[in-house]
Amino acid sequence: MPAGGATRAQPGPSEVPLPLELPAPSPLPGRIRPEAAVPCIEAFDHPEWRFTVDWEGSRALLFAGSGAVRLQDETLADVTLRYPEMQAARRRLGERALVLDGAVVVLDPDGRPDLTSLGLRLALGASGARSLPAVYLANDILYLDGSPTLSWPLDRRLAVLREVLEGCEPIQAPDHVDSRGRALADAASARDLNALLARRGDAPYRPGIASPDRLRVALDQRTTCAVAAVTSAAPGRSRGMVLAELQGARWVIAGWVEAPADRVVSRWVERLAETLGTDAPFLDAPAQGASVRWLRPGITATVVHEGRHADGTLSAPALVAVRDDCDPTWCVRRAAVAPPEVDEARRGFVPTVLLPLPLDEASLLPHVSR
Repeated sequence: MPAGGATRAQPGPSEVPLPLELPAPSPLPGRIRPEAAVPCIEAFDHPEWRFTVDWEGSRALLFAGSGAVRLQDETLADVTLRYPEMQAARRRLGERALVLDGAVVVLDPDGRPDLTSLGLRLALGASGARSLPAVYLANDILYLDGSPTLSWPLDRRLAVLREVLEGCEPIQAPDHVDSRGRALADAASARDLNALLARRGDAPYRPGIASPDRLRVALDQRTTCAVAAVTSAAPGRSRGMVLAELQGARWVIAGWVEAPADRVVSRWVERLAETLGTDAPFLDAPAQGASVRWLRPGITATVVHEGRHADGTLSAPALVAVRDDCDPTWCVRRAAVAPPEVDEARRGFVPTVLLPLPLDEASLLPHVSR
């Protein structure tokens, strides 16, 4: 008891400490599997859909937080060191914690994505940053200040994305067009762009799903296939690559294409093939001679072609780029769907979870800054 026998007064209601400390924001996820698009047979107009160019590049998620920037490609690999120029965005983003979905692209002098140059940049890695600088074109935001935005409707996510990235180089947020998919397709084709991305304005983001609310409209005939084997030169045939696609739950041959002519890319592919070589092909294939080196899934090739034969194989495929940034399990031979009709409530695929298979483990063009 205090001196003098006095008792200590209890604190009144106004003196009780109040719990004013805010909880710490949730940490950013380590990895996210991107949402996939369903192919659509043609461009369309629809008041509930938003359209943009499907920028041909390396699909990547960009994670920013605590002054750091990290990149994850669609194989879930960390490719931050491959693109050191993306670190310039740290100062603009500051301490904001966010995750973006988009594509790393290498632009030609006219501001068009150049996939062949990107293929060379993949082979060169960080050393190609000066000669083949890349930019990041964002089309979605998945986390903002530590909180997920995946359940937000697309329209809300796009509005926030434009606000967050205003004036942020080398990250850009290209414009979207409401409703008028056919006009955008005509304009994109005139500029030799390859595809449109169509998304429903009220749709959430579905990680790892081929979403019926995300459609890809091809403007030319090209596809990305897994590389099942590399072949040595043989009488009447040059060095090449055996292409494969998933059909249902099994791999099938998609065609054959000549090996890359560029020496840097060719040597890079040889190094990749050394690490992926196997005696057991991952697909059913006719017997081949000693000139064929079978590979485990890991390399893909984007090719242009003249359509498909009756058996589904590609007609006259020609190589655009060899890649290690694409998930081979997304190389699916899938029939394109019809566009949604305005007078129908819903149309298209039921979402399909893309599970990994047991495989041995104002202007359409972005700003050009050189």
